[in-house]
Amino acid sequence: MKVIDFNRGEEDVNLVVYMKRVMKEERLMDVVDPVIKEGASKLDLETMKALGFLAASCLDEQRQNRPSMKEVADEIEYMIGIVTSDVPAS
Repeated sequence: MKVIDFNRGEEDVNLVVYMKRVMKEERLMDVVDPVIKEGASKLDLETMKALGFLAASCLDEQRQNRPSMKEVADEIEYMIGIVTSDVPAS
């Protein structure tokens, strides 16, 4: 999505404001591209949600409440570990 998009509603022109509202309304999966969701496993969907919540934590208005980039990287590595350990060996 574009950062600024006047095709969205007046209150949603700014992507950060829009996504904060989506997260507050617990509608994250409504904004995920249907092509990505199509055929996704339950683990894939849960990983998408976890990444969405991680991204949302980076949008906190108060700097001290936002995770550091190291914390973000560690969390993403943890998620990758979970996803890749669940893949059967070929």
